Amino acid sequence: MIKIKLFVVNPIHTNCWVLIDEESKDAIIIDLGGEYKKISEYIAEQNANLKFVLCTHGHFDHILGIFEMQIANPEIPVYLNKKDENIALNINSVMEQLGIRGIDKQDKKIKITDFIDENTNNLYIGKNKIQIIETPGHTQGGVCFKINNYLFSGDSLFCREIGRCDLPGSNYEMLIQSLKNKISILPEGTIVYPGHGPSTTIKEENLYNMYLQ
Repeated sequence: MIKIKLFVVNPIHTNCWVLIDEESKDAIIIDLGGEYKKISEYIAEQNANLKFVLCTHGHFDHILGIFEMQIANPEIPVYLNKKDENIALNINSVMEQLGIRGIDKQDKKIKITDFIDENTNNLYIGKNKIQIIETPGHTQGGVCFKINNYLFSGDSLFCREIGRCDLPGSNYEMLIQSLKNKISILPEGTIVYPGHGPSTTIKEENLYNMYLQ
């Protein structure tokens, strides 16, 4: 069984998901957008071990906490789609486009351990396989993570909404096709844990999300 804990982090109110496999005590973090100290303390309280961090995409509000983590625990792997490497390594440009002050040190860079795509088939939490579904549109390298009956959709799919497509590298038509061709076809009972806002299900989104009609 996997225990899922939500931390809402940073001024953008990003959903950071902590998963712990109760059998193996493996832990992973999806979208570490801040508050690493608080999150790491929770993982320790659960007697779990953080194995790696997954990033649904490279926008700053989903990766800011990695700076703190890599100072404290530089050995923990970080996984991202290669197509989002540039925006992850140049956080200030996106922050400034949104009118948000960038990080102070221009030379501060996140270390991406490895790049992931739909062909990546060796990531597990305990015995639970992590399926990577590429859903470009919000960013070119956006992905969703499917683990058992759970889908972590980042900023590709929200409850009755989709991610914004007015930022550099975004593409509305591409996102719609990603969602219709790869996400809406998933089992209706799949629980969707998005990058912002409340959770939902594939059934609810197919019924009520205007972008999937």
